[in-house]
Amino acid sequence: MSSFFESGPLPDWKDVQKWLGKDIPWNLVDSWDRKDDANWINEYVKKLIAQAKPTVDARESGLVRFETKQDAKTVLLRLNLSPDIDLKRLQLFAASDRLKLCGLPGDKTRVIRFPCLVYPRSGKAAMKKDGRIDVRFKRRPRERSEFELFIQP
Repeated sequence: MSSFFESGPLPDWKDVQKWLGKDIPWNLVDSWDRKDDANWINEYVKKLIAQAKPTVDARESGLVRFETKQDAKTVLLRLNLSPDIDLKRLQLFAASDRLKLCGLPGDKTRVIRFPCLVYPRSGKAAMKKDGRIDVRFKRRPRERSEFELFIQP
């Protein structure tokens, strides 16, 4: 199988940059000219994926660490809070796709996205002996019905 570089002439990058704008990482263009070494693009993609991949640290903000678990009927959020959070000021607000924590130190808020849709009114928060807060919600089923849409003339 031939490589992309052998399939024809490469585009003029100045024209492509004018068409597409400046939001593309144009340092990639400098590496594009290295036809003989195709390994650079693999390294570039690995670096992008490593930056975008959520890690355990990405789920920690110093004040709130959390984990989510879901089964067929429920979604469970386990919140491990920093000791400097005043539980009397802490407020939880639920929507069908997220949980918002208000009253964090410095009047900060934190939004946690659910892995699936839930019924927000079904939420129950309970403080555990180890200082953790468990918040449980009923899962909302997926909308499976189809509706015909008519095109207006």
